[in-house]
Amino acid sequence: MPDTSATEPSDRRTGLRRLGVIAVVVSFVGIWGYVMYLTFFEGRAEPRDRMGDTRFTAAAEETCAESTAFFESLPFANEVGSPAERADLLDEASDELEVMVTRLEGLVPPRDADEAVAVERWLDDYRTFIQDRREYADAQRDPSSDRYDQPFAVTDRGGFQIDVLIDDFALINDMDSCETPDDVG
Repeated sequence: MPDTSATEPSDRRTGLRRLGVIAVVVSFVGIWGYVMYLTFFEGRAEPRDRMGDTRFTAAAEETCAESTAFFESLPFANEVGSPAERADLLDEASDELEVMVTRLEGLVPPRDADEAVAVERWLDDYRTFIQDRREYADAQRDPSSDRYDQPFAVTDRGGFQIDVLIDDFALINDMDSCETPDDVG
């Protein structure tokens, strides 16, 4: 009778290895299957603050496009010679932003109450952004200010820079012209 005791542990180890490899492969396939499920099914939720009322978004895009043409005609703030000139340029552009926000406030608000609240929050963010610009412009006129000749910074809300929130709302709702102007440089 042949001696099988020497081959039994080796067969057992080979079987355990196969079982381990199969478990790893099944785990990888399961993880990727779950990721794909989340991506294509669960992860397809509408972005927050996407508005169904396209009357407002179309009117807002048209309103903002008028101001965008104005901003495009201005030089970048970093193209002027001094911080005081930069401040004057920022004030001129901020004046136009205030006009734009006033025109946006005059549009017929969305019918849905949640959408109307989202628009009001967006306009409030724009007002804060304009105030940030005004304060920065004032600092550029005062060499004793700690913000004198420093990069432009904006208010944070909920851990996000306010201009990012404004731009995200505009992009989600196909109002590209309503993004914050890139004139500070």
